[in-house]
Amino acid sequence: MRAESKLEKKREAGLQLYVFSDKVSPPSLGFLAGYGIMGLYASVVLVIGKFVREFFSGISHSIMFEELPCVDRILKLCTDIFLVRETGELELEEDLYAKLIFLYRSPETIIKWTREKTK
Repeated sequence: MRAESKLEKKREAGLQLYVFSDKVSPPSLGFLAGYGIMGLYASVVLVIGKFVREFFSGISHSIMFEELPCVDRILKLCTDIFLVRETGELELEEDLYAKLIFLYRSPETIIKWTREKTK
């Protein structure tokens, strides 16, 4: 008897959860009714997972370019490319443009170029 009374006390001390569930699914979810509650759960999880993945998918590529501390040198290079194009010096424009492309393809170099200026 002592073992049963201890067990009953443990049961009473725990969290009680009451679930009210319809036996029939709503007509709007009829296409999922054949798969049961697990099908409904899996479809909701997959849809939410897809939205979360789409939200975070492009961030890793854009952080590198959006969080640069000091972009003055890159801006000056772009301005120089514009001015050289206006003056018609195509060889110099090609060299500066190649430098800009190299800069964006090399994360190490772009980090060196955009460091804060130390006095």
